[in-house]
This record gives sequence, structure tokens and C-alpha cells, in this order.
Amino acid sequence: MTDPDSPEVQPPPGNRSGSVFRHLDRLNEHPVLKTLVMIAEIVGLVGAIVGLVRWIVPHDPDTAEPPTVTISTPSTSPPSSPASSSTPVRPTAAELGCWTSARTAIDCRESHRYEEIPQASSCDQAAVIDFLGGQNGLDIVVAKVARSPAGRCAIDAGREVSGSARDALQGTTGAAWRRCVDRRVTKNVPCSALHSGEYVATGSTRRASDGECQLAAARYLDQVPGALVDDLDVRVFAVASGTKDPARCIIEARGSHLLTTSVRNLGTRPVPIYSQ
Repeated sequence: MTDPDSPEVQPPPGNRSGSVFRHLDRLNEHPVLKTLVMIAEIVGLVGAIVGLVRWIVPHDPDTAEPPTVTISTPSTSPPSSPASSSTPVRPTAAELGCWTSARTAIDCRESHRYEEIPQASSCDQAAVIDFLGGQNGLDIVVAKVARSPAGRCAIDAGREVSGSARDALQGTTGAAWRRCVDRRVTKNVPCSALHSGEYVATGSTRRASDGECQLAAARYLDQVPGALVDDLDVRVFAVASGTKDPARCIIEARGSHLLTTSVRNLGTRPVPIYSQ
């Protein structure tokens, strides 16, 4: 047992390891080194806390990397051509060839008299009525068949008009293309003007009978044969058999009355009568 009153035992001379340990003990007790060690421990603790927070707290979507977007490559196949569609593409009015009364080429949207009938299978009055959207063998129009300055089939409107005449008989301006008669002056006029009667075809080149005109008028008016509206009368148009003009019958307003517009497809509508 060591006597507490005895002096400290010194290491024998030449033993350097004991001296090194004593130096290390003094270094550990140095105040600057203790401060540095404390700082290092604090930094390590902060780093551990930050790592723990990142593990616990969900990833911030605002700082998240954007998701990978896969861009699909569009098909290199060319779009189908309108010509390949089952519905035929009709040219616009601007694409149709028109001419003035002086035979000057002009856009069909401008005032003109002649208009080409594109791809006409025949160049006759039937082609004109078909181009206008009418019914051959029934409708009579003021327009006539003609030839364009280029030699192609065309219609002659008989006056200056604006816009294409294609399907004109099916629109609101159809009456202006139908042929009527004004008995007051014994002249043919467009059915958009005041008139006394309206021409109808029978589909035959011979002179019509009363029965044929009754049937033609019923089709024209969209009414029942033999039960036509009372305000109208039907008579045979006196032309010789074989006459080139297809008009064979006239639907007239009774008495001194006049018609303000066409009676085509009148049906059950009121007769457009103007009383003098």
C-alpha cells in the first residue's frame, strides 16, 4: 500500500514515454484546445440535426426536380388530301371564272354576267338548271346556256349579278333566277318582281295537255294534284311541239291579283298575293 506521505515516485531516468503522457495531459487541459474541441462537437451535432430534419420533413415540391416529360413524336404521315375525301370539294366563288358583259375576266364576287360551269358533262339548258340547284324538267330560269371567252360551258345571267350562281335556286335569292310573266306589260320578268304568272316545265318537248300541267303544277307547288290552292290557276302555255324553250305551263294569280315572289314549294304557306 502506498504511503500518502511518501514523495511521488519519479520514472527512472531515460524513460521518455512517461514524459510524453504528461505532455499530452497538459495539452488536453489547454483552454484553446478545449474551445476548438467544443466547436467541432457543436458543428457535428448541428450536421446530425440537419440530416435528421431532412429525413423527417417531406420533400419540398417547390424545390423538387421537375418530372421527366416524354415528348411524343408526331406522325410523319401527311394529312389526308381533301381530294381523297368522299365528299367532293366545291370551289369558292373566287375560284370560279366569271366575265362582265364586255367579256372581261373578273372575280365572281364582283359584278358580272357570265359564269363558267366547271366540269359540265354537257353544255345545254339542263346543265344551267343543274348548276343553279334546280330540277330539270320542272324549273324554268332566266339564265341561259352560253360559252365563256375561253370556250368553256357557262351560264348567261341575262344581267349583271354579284356572287356565284351555284345553287342559287336553293337560297333566299332563288326567285330572282326564276322566270315569270307580267300580263300587264306582256313581258317576262324575274319572279322577284311583281308578276302575274310563273312558268313551269313538264319534262316533255311536245305541247302539254291540261292534265300534264296540273301534275307539273302540283309538283312545283308541293301540293296535291286536283286540290291546288284556290288563289292560283293553271293553264297551258301555248307553244308548238318541239319548241326548244322547256316552258309548257303557267301558274297564275286569279283575277287582277299579282304575285310578289315565287310560288315554288309553296306547300301550305299563304299565297304571296299583291292586291292592286
